[in-house]
Amino acid sequence: MATVACPVVGTTNSTLPPSHPDVDLSKPGQTCPVVGAKTEHHGNLHKHPAVSDNPTTHATGSSDAQACPVLKNVVDEEKSKEMDDKVCPVVGPVTTVLPPDHPSTLGKSDDAECPVTKAKIGHHKDKVVTHPAVSNASGVCPVTGAH
Repeated sequence: MATVACPVVGTTNSTLPPSHPDVDLSKPGQTCPVVGAKTEHHGNLHKHPAVSDNPTTHATGSSDAQACPVLKNVVDEEKSKEMDDKVCPVVGPVTTVLPPDHPSTLGKSDDAECPVTKAKIGHHKDKVVTHPAVSNASGVCPVTGAH
C-alpha cells in the first residue's frame, strides 16, 4: 500500500505523539483538540507508545518529535525528500510547502493562529514556503498525487 500524504499539512506520518490527548478515532464527528482536524479525516492514525523520558518543546509544551530517533531518519527517505519534509516538533515529519489553497499568513502577528491547523504563525515563520500557483495546471501533482 502506498503512503498517502495528508492533504492539509502534507505529512505521511500516521502516529500521534505520546502526549496527544486521547481521541476515539472510531467515533465520527470529533474534532482534534490539537489541530482541529475531524476524526473522519484521520482514520489511519494510531497513538504512539508511552515514552518514559518524553522531551517537550519549549514553545508548545507538546512532545518534541525532533527528539524521536525514528523520525530523524524518516526525513531522509526518498518520499520525504520529494515532499521537502522536515521534522516539526509538534506533528513530526511534514512538508515545508504550504498547500496551494492555504490562506495567506502575510502580515499576521507571531501570536496569530493559523486558520487551518491552529498553529501559531510565529512557530512556522521562515520554516514554510508558499506553493507555486496551480491555477493553470492540469493533471496530477508529481509529488503528492493530488489532482
